[in-house]
Amino acid sequence: MKFSLLLFSGSANHNSKDWLDNIEQQTLTAQESGFDGIWGAGGHASGDGMLNTTLLLSRLSGKLTNMEFGALYLLPLENPVTLAEEIAALDVLTEGKLTIAVSLGWREFQFKAFGLDPKERLPRFLETLEIMKSLWQETTFKHKGRFYDLEFERGIKKPQQKPYPKILIAANADVGIKRSARIANGWLISTRAKYETIARQSLLHKDALAEYNTEGTIWAWRECYVHESKAKAIETIRPYAEALYADRASLGHARDLPDADRLDTSFDEIVKDRFIIGDVEECVEEIKRYESLGVESIIFRMQWPEMPQELTINSIKKMKEVIKHFR
Repeated sequence: MKFSLLLFSGSANHNSKDWLDNIEQQTLTAQESGFDGIWGAGGHASGDGMLNTTLLLSRLSGKLTNMEFGALYLLPLENPVTLAEEIAALDVLTEGKLTIAVSLGWREFQFKAFGLDPKERLPRFLETLEIMKSLWQETTFKHKGRFYDLEFERGIKKPQQKPYPKILIAANADVGIKRSARIANGWLISTRAKYETIARQSLLHKDALAEYNTEGTIWAWRECYVHESKAKAIETIRPYAEALYADRASLGHARDLPDADRLDTSFDEIVKDRFIIGDVEECVEEIKRYESLGVESIIFRMQWPEMPQELTINSIKKMKEVIKHFR
């Protein structure tokens, strides 16, 4: 089992320099605590104050040793040529230690900001990914699709990993999980899915790999907070995580989720079978449940909007005792 830290920190109201200092402190603390990597979640026009993920990871790559890197992109919003070049450069800067995850996206206001129709998100996603794969492997080629008519005579700088960095597909719906087995290297479980749903879908993923005769891993994106007890942990994060999930529910974040994973419910219900939270022993046992489903790597979000840096750092440091159980 591998462990990564999702970089978040602060809000759009915070001073940018303070925000970056907080991110760097979290990153170095995670390295000292035994984390295997760091991840950035790429977004656009969301008002959360995050810097461009690719640029942020590029900066941090020069400050870390023996750490892996990951980046999540909302693929329908991206230009395939620009993103392919950026990812290739980032793979070189991280010395071939990059994994990327790609998502359909779901927030309508982001599509509106780009002047795109949310109903076209799947065909845009598929065409963008197809072009990027070609750019990473070929020099001269033509592409004529629904959204792009492109011709390349000289290609782009290629990534260090061959044929390209590992690609995960972030998916909630069964059809997306099958798609990850068919065209990607792995499936990324979202924070929204509860354990019961993940248990069923992990079997679906396994069957899909057999059906397509492919290989793929399972990664999970989980909320996490380590404290002296579960009650104390929930009390500490409630004001921050509860507000985040209320916002997600109001935006229709549960649109593609099974009924069992609904977000328009109490915070105590949201935490259940969705958060890895509690003391060291409780967190270890919860991680082992995911390990039993075939999850090979977990990305932890350990900070929510407006949550003080000190609380985040304390939990990251406590993860050192959790990680020891899996080494």
